[in-house]
Formats: sequence, structure tokens, C-alpha cells
Amino acid sequence: MCENQHRKGFYIFLVFLLIFFLFTTKFHFQSFLPNQIFSSTENHCSNIVKPFYDFLCENLSSNSIEFPLNKKNHICDELYSTDEQPNFFSRLHWDFKAFEKTKIFFEDIENMSNICVKCHHIQIIENKLYYVRRENSFNYETRTESVLFLIQNMIETFSHLPDLDLFFNVQDVVDSKNEMENVTFKLPIFAFTKTNSTKIGLRSQSIILMPCFTFWSWPEVHVGRWKNKFHSILHSAQQMKYENRLEKVFWRGVGGWKRDWLINITFKYPQIIDIKEIHWKKNIKGFPFDLSNSFTKLENHCHYKYLAHLEGNSYSARLKYLLLCASPVIHSPIQNWQEFWYHLLINQTNILFYQTNSLALNQTIYLLTSNQTLSQQIGQNGQNLVKKYLNEHAINCYWWKLIQQYSKLISYKPILHKNAVHFDDFILLKSTSS
Repeated sequence: MCENQHRKGFYIFLVFLLIFFLFTTKFHFQSFLPNQIFSSTENHCSNIVKPFYDFLCENLSSNSIEFPLNKKNHICDELYSTDEQPNFFSRLHWDFKAFEKTKIFFEDIENMSNICVKCHHIQIIENKLYYVRRENSFNYETRTESVLFLIQNMIETFSHLPDLDLFFNVQDVVDSKNEMENVTFKLPIFAFTKTNSTKIGLRSQSIILMPCFTFWSWPEVHVGRWKNKFHSILHSAQQMKYENRLEKVFWRGVGGWKRDWLINITFKYPQIIDIKEIHWKKNIKGFPFDLSNSFTKLENHCHYKYLAHLEGNSYSARLKYLLLCASPVIHSPIQNWQEFWYHLLINQTNILFYQTNSLALNQTIYLLTSNQTLSQQIGQNGQNLVKKYLNEHAINCYWWKLIQQYSKLISYKPILHKNAVHFDDFILLKSTSS
């Protein structure tokens, strides 16, 4: 009896000793792969440690990531706010510079309804997402729903988010009234893309770049969820060794004035260029577009050694999918439309930029074909960029950082709008009305 009590007391002592050890030193979650260790951070982020750990074990791009328990930094800052410049959050800091002396008041929120008529208004109140119904907000396909899902996913991942009102736009180019085009707004508008190279749409200084809708899903063109396509393209790239891929420059997409020149060139060099236009056929609302004969699955792009990327009406969301193939991507940025992560692209390191003419294209192709080691390295670097910075958890972190930075501008206490609908209800009601 006495011996059992002593043994019980000893076990209790060991438990307390273990707890003390965990909270005064570092602790590690270790995968079954050699030299792949993920060390958790503060105790308040226990609800996000496991998904981050699971992802890193499957797609680790560095051998070891450690988070001391006594650090006060958020896990996203530990992962991505590095001393290296530019880092993942650099674009975000550049965008907010135009608003560093700005304070947003309640009347600014009310005025925005007249300034950006086609924008969407959302609220985060007590860690819940609300959509504020507006009569003229612009939606195209399922872009708005995908943006909301991205934000909701971030909210479900992180706790203690600030209350706020936020406006975002889902157009290729943020539309604005003519008299507003050269005005820097007091209240930033969140959008997918912007450019300083041409005057079109809203002034770029008024825009904060947010992750594109495709980082959630793009069902209309048979792409679907980003996290699923992320893994399926990686698998395809792993199955097709680089030396066995077809030695051609490959591209598929919808035509347009920024693309037609390259489509026309393919007839001159059929032995090295395979470029064809896709003609989507729209059908019943709510269903993916019908496929044209030239359609090629994104996974099958990995069968080619060189991939071309071209701007669309503004930007083109295809670039991240192409980079995942680990084939070098060549890109001619005619109007220099930017996404939130394009500052991480480095010419002849993880992508190849060239001027929009046949001579520059030929020189770029020659550089790739004459140096297979360089070509393969550029392709691999491009894939590593996407794996590290554009995975689902990195996108969550970017949205978290956006919300934190934006909330610093708010100088009023947000209250729930009379037209606000909870995210779940908005999605369900929209699906029944389609």
C-alpha cells in the first residue's frame, strides 16, 4: 500500500517535471523523415501547430524550422518575416507605405459606398466573418465566394483577430469613376493585381494586393481547389523526369491582344514551339465551361521542358501552376501587372523574363536549350518558390498579416452593419439563389 503511494507520487513528480521542461526549453515535433524537425512556438497557437507541422513534413523546403517557446512572435512572423530582403511580406509593407499616416474613421467606411461602387464590403466582428450586402458590388463567376473562403479559412486558423470593415474588388482591373482615377483614397481597396506601368483603372497607390481567388478554387476552368491542384501538379512533376520531357515551349490559354503575337509565331517554329488558343464554351450557369479540343490539363504541362506565361486582360493567374512543374517558365510582362508575390521572382534564377518580340524570344529559347543544367535549375527554383511561399498555410499567413497591418489604420470601434450576413448564411443563401 505504502509502496503504491510512493510510486504514484513519483509518477506525478515526473509529469510535473516534464511540463516544467517543456515550458522552459524548446520542444520538437519530429517527422519520420531524417533531418526534418518542426519545433512549435507559443502555447496560444496550439490550434495551428499541427496543420503547419503536417504540411512542413510533407513539403519541407528547408531542413529545420525552430520556434522557441518563450518567443512572443506569431508563427507567421517566425516563418516568413526574415531578415532577407525582399521577404514574403515585403510587398505588403510596400503597399501600406501610402497609408502610413492614415487613420480610418467610421465616416470613411460610409463614404466608400460612393467611391468604389463595385467593391465588396466585409466585416470581421468577434472573430466572425460577415458579408455586407451592396446593390452594385461586382461579382464574376465564383471569385467573391473564393475570396470569402480564403478569409474564413484564415479566421478559423488564427484567433484574436481585430474587428474591422474592409473593402475588396474582384475585377481584373479595379474600376473607378473617372474623377477618382488619380486620387489616393484614405481607405485602401484590396485587389488581386495592379501596375505602375500604365494608367488604367484605380490608381495603384490606393490598392493593397491580396491573394488571388484561385488560391481557394477556380472551378469554371476545370482547375478546382488550389491545395488539391498543388499536390497533383507536384506529383506529375515528380513522375516526369526533366531529361525525358518534350523539348518545346508550351502554352495554352485564351487569346487576346497581348497573346496573339506569340500564338502567330508558333506556325514559324513548330519544331520548338507548341502554342494554341483555348476557346471556352460557356454553358448552364453554375457548371464548368465546356472544354475545347486544345485544352490540356495543368498536370500535363509538366511533360514539356519549357513553359510560356502571358498576361491576360491584366494579370494571369496561371503562373503559379506552371512553376510547380519545375520546368523553366519564360514570361513577357507587357504591362507589368503584379500579384502579391511577384516581387519574389528573380530573372534567370526562378523565371526568365524577355521582351515581347521574336528576336528576344529566340534568344531566350537558345539560352535554355543550350544549357540544360541552367534550365533545370531555374525550373527547380521556381517550384521551390511556390512550395515555400504559396502553399495553403503561407496564404493563411499572408491574409493574417494583411489584417494585422490594416487594423492599425482603424480609429473607430466597428459595429455590425444592418445589412451584414454571416459568412455561412451568405454562402448558403447564394447557392440557393443561383
